[in-house]
Amino acid sequence: MITRISAILFTFALCVSFTTADESAKKAQPKGDQLKAICALEGTWVQLKPAPPEGQRPPTLVFRPTAGGSAVMETMSPGSDHEMLNVYTEDEKGVLLTHYCLMGNQPRMRLTSIKDGVLTFEYVDAGNLKSRDEAHMDGLVITVKGDQMTQDWSMYADGKVTGHHTFELKRQ
Repeated sequence: MITRISAILFTFALCVSFTTADESAKKAQPKGDQLKAICALEGTWVQLKPAPPEGQRPPTLVFRPTAGGSAVMETMSPGSDHEMLNVYTEDEKGVLLTHYCLMGNQPRMRLTSIKDGVLTFEYVDAGNLKSRDEAHMDGLVITVKGDQMTQDWSMYADGKVTGHHTFELKRQ
């Protein structure tokens, strides 16, 4: 009798734990369409332009949802000396991008618009930056058309945009 009761209680506890795990997984899914748009970029993207130097493989970007879908990691040139990381997360104001740059700073940009496959991110603040006038990445425009993507990064220093780094990519 005690063994049967123990088995019933164990089965009940197991069902409760699976239900709780399922509910937690549902809660961890992206809350809004903004992060879902970033999640849709999941996979490996190969840079078409600018072309790499002769004899070198083209750089890649890898988008990967993590933390139960509550964040997306974008690794730029994974495994290379130039590897950088972008982390997209959602908060009460929308999607926030943190760019972990080779320059040693961490600018944060907010997704300010999504329209017709164009995602626009604008500077909010930065870690490890004494002033906004120090050189840093300040904005990003991602344009997606099917399996093609363009990333246009704005460089900022001395009170103004000083240049753009634009990459054309294709989903692998």
